[in-house]
Amino acid sequence: MTDNLLEVIHEVSREKGLDEETITKVVADTMVQAAQRKLPYLTVEGRIHPKTGKIELFHYKEVVDVVEDPHNEISLLEAHEMDPEASVGDEVEYQVSDREIDGIARSARQFMFTNVKDAERDMVVDTFEKRIGEIITGTVLRTEANGRVALNFMNRTEAYIYWREQIPGERYNYGDHVKVYLMDVNNNPQRASQLSISRTHPGVLIKLFEMEVPEIYDGIVNIIHATREPGKRAKISVVSTDDDIDPVGACVGIRGSRVQTVVNELNGERIDIVRWAEDIETYARNALAPAEIESMTINEDKREIKVQVEPNQLSLAIGRQGVNVRLASKLTGYKIDVGSSEPERLSIEEQLDIELEKVRLQREQEAAEVPEATETPEAAEVPEATETPEAAEAPEATETPEAEIAEEVNTAAEDDAAADPDETPAQVAVIAEASHAPAEEADAPEASAEDAEAPAVESAPTPEQEPVVEDAAEDAEQAPSA
Repeated sequence: MTDNLLEVIHEVSREKGLDEETITKVVADTMVQAAQRKLPYLTVEGRIHPKTGKIELFHYKEVVDVVEDPHNEISLLEAHEMDPEASVGDEVEYQVSDREIDGIARSARQFMFTNVKDAERDMVVDTFEKRIGEIITGTVLRTEANGRVALNFMNRTEAYIYWREQIPGERYNYGDHVKVYLMDVNNNPQRASQLSISRTHPGVLIKLFEMEVPEIYDGIVNIIHATREPGKRAKISVVSTDDDIDPVGACVGIRGSRVQTVVNELNGERIDIVRWAEDIETYARNALAPAEIESMTINEDKREIKVQVEPNQLSLAIGRQGVNVRLASKLTGYKIDVGSSEPERLSIEEQLDIELEKVRLQREQEAAEVPEATETPEAAEVPEATETPEAAEAPEATETPEAEIAEEVNTAAEDDAAADPDETPAQVAVIAEASHAPAEEADAPEASAEDAEAPAVESAPTPEQEPVVEDAAEDAEQAPSA
């Protein structure tokens, strides 16, 4: 163990982030503790040679007149042999042999690990105790099954951010840099994490604004209160010590650049910046913004505020799931009750009773009223004028087959006349007259309803009309040949 002890000390110092002097002292103290347990000596001291790395242990015996404990006491005569000037009460130094040191070193291994861990805890306390209440940045090492996330700080200290201290919906990947708020430092070996860190503490919001807004860091703008529901919404109240500086505008920044940086760091958490006022009514109105307040009643004794708003402003004042009024209540320190100026709505049973009463009154009123004019039985019995069966059964005028044949002949004749310009007008007139004769009979109006009931008798063409039609057709056929 003593051969490469200096190399081991250097390696442990680099791995644990401790000074080599601290590790050297821990090893020496561990050897002394092991020697006191293994050897019968009461007083033991040890050291490690800085050049050779050899462990040296010494024990002491007290000079007495009568020796009762030979391991820790020596007689005056024996002491004079080593030092003639020795006297009763002095101590004589003895060096522990190398054989005994090797046996002590084997049994001191477990104690050495324990003492190194104690030195680590002391180092963490000394390093981070002065940074309580500040933002520290850690690197994500791993996410465990129980939800807690292991972070590494300064490449030598490991701490856990538990599930209850994480922003809901936030995800952590290996190597991510995460800013957390240091709440406390403990030196309890029973706890897994010495550093109590959080991402949900209101101090995270305050410190992030101090980092982003120079006016807050310089003390020109002060943050009075801060409250938040992590992952949903947050409110801070600010005031300026300089009348020329707007505290809200300083926190918002140009085009919202400053507040947007904080929002991004908090995983999109919405932030309302409220102007602080000494007057509680003004302060409460600012805290409930953007809702417009209609009236407000303040009870200083009970520290309660009753607020009345318009019906269309009620949801805005309460906020989603009541988050706006809760944050405003925490910000002002008063219990806030928000109500609407709209009259109280009736229950369903009451509305039904009112409607039934209206129907009953309407029926009673209708029964009590006397009608002004009623129709006589004679007038009611007079039937309206209806069409007679004869008129209903009268068929509409339709074209007869003769009219259709005449129309076809007339059309053919006109086409032939157009094709043969030598045809005389007299021939065309004869053809037209023959074609229109049946059509006129079809267009004749009905004489009476009695005539409509009589069956129609189709008249055959007269012997005088047939030769005219045939002659016209023959002339039409001879015209092209001429």
